[in-house]
Amino acid sequence: MVTFQAARDELYRRMAKVADSFGELYPGVQAPKVYDGLPTSEPPFYIAVDSIVDTATMGGRAVPGAGQLDFTIHVMCFARHSDQATASATLLAYVDAVFNTVMADQRLAMSVDNSFPSIEAAGASGDSSKYHMAAASVGVQCSVFAKCPQKFREVVQ
Repeated sequence: MVTFQAARDELYRRMAKVADSFGELYPGVQAPKVYDGLPTSEPPFYIAVDSIVDTATMGGRAVPGAGQLDFTIHVMCFARHSDQATASATLLAYVDAVFNTVMADQRLAMSVDNSFPSIEAAGASGDSSKYHMAAASVGVQCSVFAKCPQKFREVVQ
């Protein structure tokens, strides 16, 4: 049975692997630290894969008795630097890495039937410490077709 956690864990695993090879993939860009959920003390450069999925809905009809499950995994990207251009360019590389990580295998190691990334919100701002924070939330919309919870069907009948 496909679970929310399997897809989320796979996305986290991939982001961590990309961070390990970030220098090769994005030369000259600061590699991010990748976190499972938001860190308690924020480093200047990081990517956080939200530990909870949301906007989960069942709908459509893939086959009789089993609908389509859709849910979203959020990936937050942050870059903080004294130079606004550096913060912004770093953030764009992080967002690009999330998109490429998903598009490399949209089935997330067979945990879903399809997934698509999209930028939910993004922006850059200065703060009182004279640093610029660039941030983006990338939503990875996952779909599972013909989800058939056979174990539950047997229990409730």
